[in-house]
Formats: sequence, C-alpha cells, structure tokens
Amino acid sequence: MTSTNITPPDDLSGTADERIRQLELLAGTALSPELLRRQLDAVLLAWCVDETELDIDRESRVDY
Repeated sequence: MTSTNITPPDDLSGTADERIRQLELLAGTALSPELLRRQLDAVLLAWCVDETELDIDRESRVDY
C-alpha cells in the first residue's frame, strides 16, 4: 500500500509555470476547494503580471 503524505503548502510560489507544475505534483492529493481556488487565482494573477511586463517591454521598443 502506497500512501502519499504530501502536505500542500499554504500558498505556492514562483512563476505561473512553476506554480502550475507544483499543482500538477499535488494532483493526486486531496485538496480543499478553497485551497485549489486560491492557488489557481494566484497562478492567473502571476500570469497576468508576466504578460503586463512583456507588454510594457514590447511598447518600450516601439519607435514612435
């Protein structure tokens, strides 16, 4: 019998991609809906921040 004693952290950390990988590792564990929702919201927010930074960088290279 195999038991998984992975205790999910309060909040995942890292980039959006790193957080998604961490969530994938926790896929076989019982996560509360609240924890899962909070983590997915955090991933979405991290992704939005990354996209905004990329947009700002792209705009700074435009020759007006």
